[in-house]
Amino acid sequence: MVEALRSIFGKKKKPKTQTEEELLAEAFAAVKRDQERKARVRRRKYRRWWPEWLDRRVAIGLAIVLFAIIADGVRREDQEFYATVTKVYGRVYVQSSPDAAGKPLEVGARLADRNVVQTDSGSSVVLEFPDGSVITVAPESRLVVKMIEYSRGGTWRGRSFLLNVGQVWARVSPRFGKDSEMRVYTPSSVAAVRGTTFSVYQPSATGSSSIQCAAGMISAIGFRGAPVIVPANTVATVPLGGPPGRLLSLTPNQWGSFNQMDLTKPIPPEYWLKTFELTITQLLDAPLTILGIGKCSWGVGSADFARRAATLEGLRLLHQHLEGDITYPQYVNPATLEQLNIPYEHAQRILSVFHGDALELYRPLADGRGFIIFVRSRDKGRTPYKLTTYGPQRAQEGEINRYWYY
Repeated sequence: MVEALRSIFGKKKKPKTQTEEELLAEAFAAVKRDQERKARVRRRKYRRWWPEWLDRRVAIGLAIVLFAIIADGVRREDQEFYATVTKVYGRVYVQSSPDAAGKPLEVGARLADRNVVQTDSGSSVVLEFPDGSVITVAPESRLVVKMIEYSRGGTWRGRSFLLNVGQVWARVSPRFGKDSEMRVYTPSSVAAVRGTTFSVYQPSATGSSSIQCAAGMISAIGFRGAPVIVPANTVATVPLGGPPGRLLSLTPNQWGSFNQMDLTKPIPPEYWLKTFELTITQLLDAPLTILGIGKCSWGVGSADFARRAATLEGLRLLHQHLEGDITYPQYVNPATLEQLNIPYEHAQRILSVFHGDALELYRPLADGRGFIIFVRSRDKGRTPYKLTTYGPQRAQEGEINRYWYY
C-alpha cells in the first residue's frame, strides 16, 4: 500500500541516460521523418500538372527525342546556306573566291558565299536548293554566289548572285517563302524575283542585259530610273546606266530555252518532318542564337541588334570612303560599288553586312554634290538604313519607294 501511494504521489523516476549511439539514431530518424514530410508536400504540389505515368525514364526519353529533333532541325537549317551541284556537263570550274585558283566542279559539291562558277564553251551546270529551286548556268558564263541566307526567326530566304557574263535560267520554288527574295545582279541590271521561272542574259561585261520571264513575274531594275514589272512571256532589256526599256514578247528561241528538264520537272511536296523540325527551331530561335548554334546564329551572342550594329558600321566605312569627294557618279552598281573607286576587298567587306550583299538603292542629289544610299540590315525584319553626306541613320520604308523615281 505504501509503495503504491509513493508511486502515485512520489517523485518521478529520472529518465534513463541515452548513449551517443542512441542520440545519433534518434537524430537520423528525425531527419528522415522531415525529408519524408517534404517529399509528400512536393508530390501533392506537382501532382496537379505532372502526370503519374511520366516517371524519370519517360522524361529522359522525351528529352532525348526533343534534342534529336532540334539537332536535325539545325542540320536542315545549315543546308539552306548552300547550293548543291546536281549535274555537270563538260568542263566547269569553281573558285572559293574571285581571286582563288579554279578547280573542277563535281556533282555533289556545295557552293557557298563568295564561290565563283565558270563554265567553258559547250559546258553547263545545274544547282539545286533545299526548297526545290533550281539554277542552270549556261556555257561561257561566270556566276558569283554573293549571299545565300536563311532567317530562322523571320522564316525568309535571301539569295543573291552576280552574273558577270553569260546566261542563267532559274525556277524559284513555291516553297521559297512569301517573304523571301532572290536577286541576280549583272554589270547593268538587277532581277528581283520571288516565285517564278526566269532567265538573265548578259552577253558582255559592259553591255545591256536581258531579263526574261516565262512564268510569274520579275522586277527588272536598272541603275537609274524606276523598276519595271516583267510579267510572264515577256522580256525587258536594261542598258548600262539606264532604266529598263519597253517590254517585248519572248521570241520562239527564248521561250524554247526554258524547256529544260530541270526547270519543268515536278517539285516534290515538303516532307512533314522537315516542316515540324523547322517550326521547333523557329520557336527556339532566341536561345539557339544566344548559344551560337547553327549558321542562322552567326556566332555566340549575336542577335538582331548585333546585325543592325554591323550595318551601321558598314555604312560608316562607306561614308569614310566617300568623304571629301566633290561630285558623285550618276549611278552605282549595287553589287560591286565599282563606280565609287573603292578597292575590291574593302567593297566586299562593306557589302557583306548588308542584306543581299548589296546596296538597296543609290541616287545622286540634284545639285551633284550629295547622294543618298539605302541598304537593309541582315536582321529578321531587314531594317532599312540610309547614308547621306551627314552620315548613316535609320530610314523609313516609304523613303526607299520615293527615291526610286528620283
